[in-house]
Amino acid sequence: MSHNQYERDEVEQAAGVDLVFVNLFHAPLGRPMKYGSAYELFCRLAARAGFRARSHVLRHSAITRMAGVDRRVVQEIAGHISASSQDPYCHVTDADKREAVEMVAERRRQSRP
Repeated sequence: MSHNQYERDEVEQAAGVDLVFVNLFHAPLGRPMKYGSAYELFCRLAARAGFRARSHVLRHSAITRMAGVDRRVVQEIAGHISASSQDPYCHVTDADKREAVEMVAERRRQSRP
């Protein structure tokens, strides 16, 4: 059991909550952390680790890793008003381009008699 899970189980209001950032030490217990609280947490952890970190990087990373998932689903998860809000998260790599070219070539080969 992770240390975090142990802490959650000790807070009745947080037991069973599957959110990542949950208030365990300050009201409202068991509820999602507000941005300011998560920001302060990241600042403290970054200072302790000796490098700069921002909570938004996790959001950015999570959305980037959803590449290939229906944009409407990602839009809903991210809370974006428009699917085009995801554009800054899209990082096309050389491997992505190679995969796209190979996929088209394979489809073309399969469509030949």
